[in-house]
Amino acid sequence: LGHSLGSVIALKVLEKLNVKVHFVDVTSQRQLEYFNKECFDVIFHMAAIANQIVCENNYELGFKVNVQGTFNMLNYAVKHNVKKFIFPSAASLYGRYPKYVPVDENHPIDPIDSVYLITKRFGEILCDTFYQKHGLPVLYFRLFNTFGERQGPGYLFTTIISQAIKNGCIELWNDKPVRDFIYVKDIIDAFIKGVETKFCGGPINLGSGKEISIGELVKKIVNALESYDIRHEISFLNKEVIGPMRLLCDNTKDQRLLNWTPKTPLQEGIE
Repeated sequence: LGHSLGSVIALKVLEKLNVKVHFVDVTSQRQLEYFNKECFDVIFHMAAIANQIVCENNYELGFKVNVQGTFNMLNYAVKHNVKKFIFPSAASLYGRYPKYVPVDENHPIDPIDSVYLITKRFGEILCDTFYQKHGLPVLYFRLFNTFGERQGPGYLFTTIISQAIKNGCIELWNDKPVRDFIYVKDIIDAFIKGVETKFCGGPINLGSGKEISIGELVKKIVNALESYDIRHEISFLNKEVIGPMRLLCDNTKDQRLLNWTPKTPLQEGIE
């Protein structure tokens, strides 16, 4: 957990659930040794620099947290006989120009498009290595576009909503890209099923299996905001987008191995 407002809110929620919280730097082996007497059944390794722009602007930080931090946590999991290690990777690994959609797990990947994707690919390789060489039960997912409550700044949903509230207008790069958006509670459900399954390795795609253009998505969010009397103008700058023009998930492997299907329609998640 970081010290952002979102983390403070999350802390208050966790305290009500009687959850013990420790602040630890995953890049520090010395700090992780603090937990040597603790016993954990499962590790959900969510600590990462997930913002691609931050990684591009600070290579050292991106590699330190996303690669060294992941190695440290995997090493910790081996030492403490953790029963399952869950690692979230990125569907953007499939490249800016997918050869076919929906994209399944057999699709070629292109990790060199950004520093962030390179670090995520390293994370996957480390998971495979610890599974094959140390027998650590790992499972890694490739997440498509996740959204939901308490999402941090710098993501599409939070950008649209915060611009509307603060500025009275929404300004985005491009309305034409098509994406697969999945609600956070469906992601959590998949993670839990991933712990319960005997399957190890990866990747497994996590997406809704439905697509929508950015332009249509903005209209849906705008309509939802209007019920709060938040009205605004929308403009698109027609800039080149980060990532592919069209990305749609084939989640049949998820359904087959985990008995999982997303339950939250996009409109419900927006509301």
